Amino acid sequence: MHYHATPVANKHLAEIFFLKNQAIHEKNIKNAHSTLDRSEPIRQSHCSQRIRQKQIREYELARIERENQRLLAKIAKNGSFIDSHNHYNKHTLKTKDRNYEQIEHKNDFQYLQKRINQVRATYPAREYQLDYAKHQIIKKRLSRFS
Repeated sequence: MHYHATPVANKHLAEIFFLKNQAIHEKNIKNAHSTLDRSEPIRQSHCSQRIRQKQIREYELARIERENQRLLAKIAKNGSFIDSHNHYNKHTLKTKDRNYEQIEHKNDFQYLQKRINQVRATYPAREYQLDYAKHQIIKKRLSRFS
């Protein structure tokens, strides 16, 4: 026990009173609120938007646009139009090789197609049908006895 020794008539009641006061004190400490405001400050729009830089960028873009319009007017006035269409001829060194390979693949494909079309079954369909009929007869005979 850690309480001051005060003259009391009943030590048991003094201990109970002390423990009760100690519990109230602990509860007050637990529920205590800070006196400092630690919340985030309100953001000011002029700090986050950077209006001056935005104005400078818009001014630069407007100046470029005016300059482009002026140059286009000057070109139209002089009648000197630029042909900006690029008509390139595709030129490659492997055209002959590709054509040769394409013909070779086509010939191989035709050869394989002919071979596939010439293949005939080694076991005639008539024999398959007779075999199937025999098996059906055998099944009927066996099922009669089971």
